[in-house]
Amino acid sequence: MFDVEVFDDTVTCIKTATKMGDAAIMWAYAYQLGDALFDAGCMNAYDELCAYTGTPRIKRVFVSHGHEDHYGGCPAFLPRARIFAGPITTQILQEPPKLPQFFAFVWGQPVPLTDVVPIPDEIDVGDFSFEVIDLSGHMKEMFGFWEPRQGWLFSADAVPLPSRKRMAMPEENLPKMITRMAQIIALKPKVLFDGHRGPIREPEEHIQTRIDFLTDLQQQIQKLGEEGKTLTQIKDILNFPEPWYLPQTKERFGIEHLIRSFLQDNSE
Repeated sequence: MFDVEVFDDTVTCIKTATKMGDAAIMWAYAYQLGDALFDAGCMNAYDELCAYTGTPRIKRVFVSHGHEDHYGGCPAFLPRARIFAGPITTQILQEPPKLPQFFAFVWGQPVPLTDVVPIPDEIDVGDFSFEVIDLSGHMKEMFGFWEPRQGWLFSADAVPLPSRKRMAMPEENLPKMITRMAQIIALKPKVLFDGHRGPIREPEEHIQTRIDFLTDLQQQIQKLGEEGKTLTQIKDILNFPEPWYLPQTKERFGIEHLIRSFLQDNSE
């Protein structure tokens, strides 16, 4: 699936997804500003991305991190565009991991890219000037794109999609995600361009709700750990409902990953 929405006549939201029934399973947002694209959507929308003729044409693609819903669409913009990414993300783009069947269905299996350029510290797009900022936590390497004059933050997956996040991926560092969200609030963004929710105006409450939930959960889990409870016992005590698709993720998502991250408490 593919859709385009214009935000304030400046930023174009490019939405990609896989269709299930009459609806998208989950939208992944990429954002075009001038000749620049922040993230690239998923491989399952490759044909639609190839057919996209935005004005002006996209010449630069800046990848926030190495998850397939954010970089899978990159080949659609080659060879006319250059792909920019950090060093860890570049390795993933050049040698994408083989996805479990579930994720290959939801997003599509990415193909290897051969020419990836190091992401700069600053990005100029017309009259706009972006700072590339560290938003790691969701992954070991993830970047956001901050335009201080406009108060715009292209935040990728720095802010969890559900307000009550109850599972995680193995590489997610939940304490660090809390720290990053607090840092985002300190920037006082006027618009958060989220990787799955789209543009969010005046996002402080949206972010704070997630900080509060995760901080409370962190305290519960650490207290249980201090009492000598094992990870399995903590999971049983929390008694979080497991979504139907969880077994199909082949442990790429798990409640255990979330608990383990809080027990390790590595926010650095």
